[in-house]
Amino acid sequence: MLPYKANFLPFRAQRLYSHSFEPANLEAAEDNHLAKSTGPHIFVSLAAPSLNEMEVQAARVGGASIGYELRLDALQDYGDLETRLHQMLLRLHVPQTIATCRRSEAGGSFHGTVQEQAGVLAAALRAGCQWVDVEIESVDRAGSSWLKQFQAAKVIVSYHNYHRTPALGRIHHRLARLPVPFIKIACRASKLRDNLVILDLLKKHRRRTPRLVALGLGAPGLPSRLLGLKWGCPFIYASAGEHLGVAPGQLPAETMRAVYHVDHLDQRTQLFGVVGSRASMSMSPAMQNAAFQAKRVNAIYLPCETNQLSDFLVLARKKGFMGFSVTMPFKSAIIRELDWLEPLAARIGACNTVAVQHGKWMGWNTDAAAVVEVLTKRLRLAGSRILILGAGGAARAAAYALRAEGAVVFIAARRESAARRLAGAISAQVVPWSSADGLDVDAVINATPVGMAPYVDASPIELARLRARVVFDMVYHPLQTRFLAQARGRGLIAISGLEMLVAQGARQFEIWTGQAAPRALMEQAVRQSLSQPAAV
Repeated sequence: MLPYKANFLPFRAQRLYSHSFEPANLEAAEDNHLAKSTGPHIFVSLAAPSLNEMEVQAARVGGASIGYELRLDALQDYGDLETRLHQMLLRLHVPQTIATCRRSEAGGSFHGTVQEQAGVLAAALRAGCQWVDVEIESVDRAGSSWLKQFQAAKVIVSYHNYHRTPALGRIHHRLARLPVPFIKIACRASKLRDNLVILDLLKKHRRRTPRLVALGLGAPGLPSRLLGLKWGCPFIYASAGEHLGVAPGQLPAETMRAVYHVDHLDQRTQLFGVVGSRASMSMSPAMQNAAFQAKRVNAIYLPCETNQLSDFLVLARKKGFMGFSVTMPFKSAIIRELDWLEPLAARIGACNTVAVQHGKWMGWNTDAAAVVEVLTKRLRLAGSRILILGAGGAARAAAYALRAEGAVVFIAARRESAARRLAGAISAQVVPWSSADGLDVDAVINATPVGMAPYVDASPIELARLRARVVFDMVYHPLQTRFLAQARGRGLIAISGLEMLVAQGARQFEIWTGQAAPRALMEQAVRQSLSQPAAV
């Protein structure tokens, strides 16, 4: 932790700051390409064995800013394609449509020749498609003069690398020499800093012809997809719904519009996010972006998935993140990067919230505060006997917070050595795991992942012998765990992990913005997100 003095009070007494959302070095001279664009901002990729199935997918999404990309290489029957596709487009009210027939050598499903590929695309144009996308491999095989047959359409020549993000300058130069209005570069992002390579390319060629679409594939590339319009892409790609993506990391159009509001971002939009090894699965983007929208804060909260904290730090510092959440496995490692750390978080040895104030990185542990908040609604913590199941990071935050409130804490974990270390640090009592269900306590907290989807039939302990008034399960997916079902069946007070998730997220929002968090709306956003599991 860097030597920086900050006159901060402990979290509960701290006066929350409010920072300006007008960055000092605003790119005010940049044209707002979204305001000027008359075409779709989002093309929804449709891939199915039949046109009927594609039409069903298309019916799920729509709007003035939506177009479609038809992955014709997915079709099983090309018979009478022109007529059938024309009728489909008429039923869809002739939307802006890209015809793509990706050959297998470029990662698609079409096994025909380049000439046969051209035949499919030509039929699609006659049927009413206004765009075609052809891969650079086909152009290389047939020569650039092959493109002349599509000159009545808006042509995109695309490059895909499904293995890595190479140096993109030469690739762009190669594509930009072709006589087409649009070029596309899509590369697998193996780390978050690959997004910076894509951003640099977009910024360099923002106003040039041909127009450039660039994006990262996979979970680490999600920032490039979500910030693509802000960074200068003329349009971006999305799927028609969950599990319908045609490329790694492709998000549903509804998620991109309703959760991330990608077509409303501008040069003033501030960046926040969540960093962790499974950040793409986090519920926090849905929760925090809903809060930003409700409070009219011009900000976006991004999933930043990586296995190396240093990888995220490069992105966060270069792009000027104003704050971020920290999940496993970085809650301890982030402490070395902070200028100031809340005293309780320092004692716990874990930080889950970072805010940037006047260029300084400040850290908190809102998990600990959330545990206290949800339990004080049901118990007077001072003197209460509380059993904590587990000895990992979540258990550690709960144990330190509850001991600070004067509770008598018992620790039970399958790894008794871990339980003893935690108990010794806070003067708690260790209980053997095999006898934990025989205690007489006021509350029991499940701070283990037992019962989390997909292992929903598991329970950390049986409640038949345990004497307790309150049962608190930190697991929030599913909302009704077997552990909580047992508690409710016995007439006990049951607390879902969703309440803690929203409580810690609300405190994060308040730290970042200085505004009261819209908690009910945040909970609603999480519930909706849980009902639609993501596939990245």
